Amino acid sequence: MIMAPIAWRILNSTLNVSYPQSKITELEGPLIFACLHRDIIGAIAYVQPFKPHLLVSESDDGLILVRTLGSAFNFVRGATGENGGRALVKLRKVLNQGKHIGLAVDGPKGPFGTVHPGVFQLASLTGATVVPLLPIIRPRLVLNTWDQTHVPYFFSKIEMKVGPFLKVANNVSKEDVLMFQRDLSDFLGGQSEDC
Repeated sequence: MIMAPIAWRILNSTLNVSYPQSKITELEGPLIFACLHRDIIGAIAYVQPFKPHLLVSESDDGLILVRTLGSAFNFVRGATGENGGRALVKLRKVLNQGKHIGLAVDGPKGPFGTVHPGVFQLASLTGATVVPLLPIIRPRLVLNTWDQTHVPYFFSKIEMKVGPFLKVANNVSKEDVLMFQRDLSDFLGGQSEDC
């Protein structure tokens, strides 16, 4: 645990991250970077220049991530479930201040690949653009966890695939949210969850 921040800095300095011509820098206003829980390490390596606030669960695993990444990011603690409402309020406040956020759309406990509707609620309430991220890590270690986390090795290449940007209307319907969930799920390789 004590060595985790040092290990992360060393690993991160060796990663070869591609920055595709996705025109993210041309987007106006706050952004919501969205990935699957499996892909958070690759996504974190990619979004560092944007300095987003990351949604991290209040679990022990979440605390490890916060301590590992240290001052490189800001964090909002919470998740879906019992404290989901409070996390949503905090994230909304960050976005309304014009700052970016990053979250795993199927976290913190899955089911794996199930896109929860919270990301679209936030986008609808704040006008923020959802930016889907699918990092392809080569070579990688796949952990034996519920989400099969992808962990890069030293000097791994991370090729980032950026999905179509999603704008969600303020008065979005339940049917439209389901459509957004399916579209995001198709891109990220998961499955959508009914509202």
